[in-house]
Amino acid sequence: MTDDRWRCFVAIPIGEALRAELRLAVAGWRGHDGLRWTDPEGWHVTLAFLGSVEPASVAGFVERLTTVAESHSALESTTGGLGAFPTPARARVAWYGVEDGEGRLASLAFDVAAALGLEAPMSFRPHVTLARARRQPVDLRPWLASASAPKSVLVTDRIQSMRSYMGRGQAHYGPLATIRLAVSAGV
Repeated sequence: MTDDRWRCFVAIPIGEALRAELRLAVAGWRGHDGLRWTDPEGWHVTLAFLGSVEPASVAGFVERLTTVAESHSALESTTGGLGAFPTPARARVAWYGVEDGEGRLASLAFDVAAALGLEAPMSFRPHVTLARARRQPVDLRPWLASASAPKSVLVTDRIQSMRSYMGRGQAHYGPLATIRLAVSAGV
């Protein structure tokens, strides 16, 4: 990737109330060996990863995201629970779960992928990435059996096109555009 291209993705911001609850919980887990904990300021739910894009193409994909957002209403999802990818025994990612029993978040993710010309995900498991394995996969089964995650609510009333800023240490993220979903009663 050359310096004149941007690494971009589309995300749901998690909101400050949920971020504060998670920050408190994660503070008690940080001693786990083999994990590099992500920056709480960057926590989000990824809908689609675009990869390396030309900066000039951002306006076009924001326009397509706006069309998608207009066809999806705001929603609330229960959060809680912890998990690991690809498996708890050989984890590379520790995550905090977001329930999607009605499939509305998955529908949003599929529509975002289609609008941006991306391959639709085989399945969609909404989550917040909390930590990544430092070098090798980590056995998180004992941690998952003992850790308790806060139950909360994720309000999805907007999506964001995001840019990753890579460098030494952890990636940092910045919004390129925030796009509101259609409003529905009760959210």
